[in-house]
Amino acid sequence: MPSKPRAPPLSQALHQASLDALRYIKRQHNYRRLAATLGISTSTLSRYLSGKTIPRTQKIRAILEGIVDNIKYDELVAEFYGQDLDLENGVYICHDIDTIKLLASYLLRRFMGSKVDSVLAVEEHAIPLATYFAALIHAELYFTQDKHLWRDSLEIVYRSEGGHVKNNLWLPRGVARRGKSVLVITTALLNHSPYKEIFNVLQDKRAYVAGLFALVSKRNIWTTLSVPPGCTKIVVKMYE
Repeated sequence: MPSKPRAPPLSQALHQASLDALRYIKRQHNYRRLAATLGISTSTLSRYLSGKTIPRTQKIRAILEGIVDNIKYDELVAEFYGQDLDLENGVYICHDIDTIKLLASYLLRRFMGSKVDSVLAVEEHAIPLATYFAALIHAELYFTQDKHLWRDSLEIVYRSEGGHVKNNLWLPRGVARRGKSVLVITTALLNHSPYKEIFNVLQDKRAYVAGLFALVSKRNIWTTLSVPPGCTKIVVKMYE
C-alpha cells in the first residue's frame, strides 16, 4: 500500500470547508446580512470569498462554526428524501456536488476535535461524500463491496433484519489496522446490519471507530443501534 500523504494543517481543511459552505449559503443571503451573521465586515467577507484574504485558523474556525450553525441540514437532506423517506429520489443527493461539499463542511465541524485516519463508505451512494471528506482532511478512503474484489480483505457475514438469507460484504483489510481511527459513513441507515457486524470486525482488529455518520435513518433503528465506546453517532434527518 502506498504511504499515506502527510496531513495538511488544520487551517487548510478549515479554509476549504468554510469556503464551500460560504459559497453555498451566500445564495440565500446578501453580503451585509451574511457578514453581520458571521461577525465580520462585508469587505473582509468579499476578500475571503475571492481568495485575497486567508483568515487565521481561529478566525476560520469561528467562521465555519457560524455558517454550519446557521444551516438547516435536516431540511437540506429532506429536499432529496422528502418528508416520507423517499429512498429512490434520495440517492440523487450523491450526485449533487454542492450538497456533498456542504455536508463535508458539516462533518468537519462535528469531528474537528477527533482523530480520523480513515473514512469508510458502507454503501456505494456514500462514496462521493466519503471521498470528498477524506480528501479534505487527507485521510485514507475505503468502501465495502458485496463482491470479493480485494486480494487482502475481511469478510462480513450478516443477515438483514428479520431475514433468513445470509449476506456478505468485504472490507479492504487496511481499514482495520490496529490503532487506526475510522469514520463510518452511510446515506440511509435502516437496519442494524451490517453496521453492528462491521463494528465487531473493526474492534476485533483493534481499530478505533471515531464515528458513525448517516444522512437519514428511522428513529427506532437509530436509537437502538449500539456503537463501540467513544464512537460519535450523528444522523442528519430522522424519520419515524
